[in-house]
Amino acid sequence: MQHAKVQFRTPRRLRRVPVSSPYFSPSKHSRQYLPLSSDEECLSNPDSESESGSDADLLQDPLFCFYFRNFLLAYRRLACLKPILIQESVAHDPWKLLIAVTLLNKTTGKLAIPVFKTIIAKWPTPWALSHANLTELVAILKPLGTHNIRSSRLIKLSELYLRDPPYVPDLRPSTPRLPSSDTLAHDSSSKRTRYPPTPISHLPGAGQYALDSYRIFCTVHHPSTSDEWKVVMPSDKELIRYLRWKWAFVERKEWIPGLGVIRSASLAYLNNLIAVLERGPS
Repeated sequence: MQHAKVQFRTPRRLRRVPVSSPYFSPSKHSRQYLPLSSDEECLSNPDSESESGSDADLLQDPLFCFYFRNFLLAYRRLACLKPILIQESVAHDPWKLLIAVTLLNKTTGKLAIPVFKTIIAKWPTPWALSHANLTELVAILKPLGTHNIRSSRLIKLSELYLRDPPYVPDLRPSTPRLPSSDTLAHDSSSKRTRYPPTPISHLPGAGQYALDSYRIFCTVHHPSTSDEWKVVMPSDKELIRYLRWKWAFVERKEWIPGLGVIRSASLAYLNNLIAVLERGPS
């Protein structure tokens, strides 16, 4: 009796059915968001689809592309129109900044900056300037006017800077007074409030222009005071130009002197600011 051969077959492997996860499945369209810091993002909810279906559709919108391209062009132009002030180039050394603003006070930069460079080249430190020959210093300052007053002030400033240098956590009372923020600007009888204390308020020549310059430029080098420039309300035209530029370019905000930030910078505002900066100082 012959037995039939029994053939054993390896069971076929079951095919795994892919599971689609709502959390890890790739989306139909990749999402790319622009690093904008405006009040309204391109998509309010990144987990939901827009009415057009995807960000790719948004980028194909002619109106969106028009404004986006013009915003980019505006910021490129703003980058080239940054106001150049001597205070920023010496902001790492408050003593040099105070020397510069003492010379710039009621004097054009065209006259004051060459004299500043001459003084710093001849007396590069507070110790050197505190021992400067008064007659020689007066001769250098003569083209600026009030040379006798300025020369004495520069020497006294350097002497006190050596004896009692500014220290960031040590805020000193300020002498200047400012119009109160709760009064009208045109009210001549408005109350005035004392200028905020600063580390340099005790030094000779620390008026509003010097204190504003210090708070705008020097404080950015210290982490604890890096945002101090945002609360400064200068009256000097050049400092106002600089802050209007910085608020628009760095923070993308519209800043008005005396009021502060009022809204996000629009394309119309940027173009107006560009025109003002292109005309140069008035």
